[in-house]
Amino acid sequence: MSCHLPEQLQKAFWPHDVHVTKVTCASCHSLHPQQDTMQTLSEKGRIKICVDCHSDQRTNPHFNPASVPLLKEQP
Repeated sequence: MSCHLPEQLQKAFWPHDVHVTKVTCASCHSLHPQQDTMQTLSEKGRIKICVDCHSDQRTNPHFNPASVPLLKEQP
């Protein structure tokens, strides 16, 4: 699997559509946390990836991305 850009997921045909299959980012990005490219992004950068598609969340007062854990801690 290679890395992807948000634009690629929005514009290209992606056979494993996250909305159709109800896959969360954490489904992929928590598999190998020590190698996860999401960890190299700032919190603001990670949030930007989400709101690139879900821009209506930017103005939603009930949306708090900081309350959603991105990665599970490994034992």
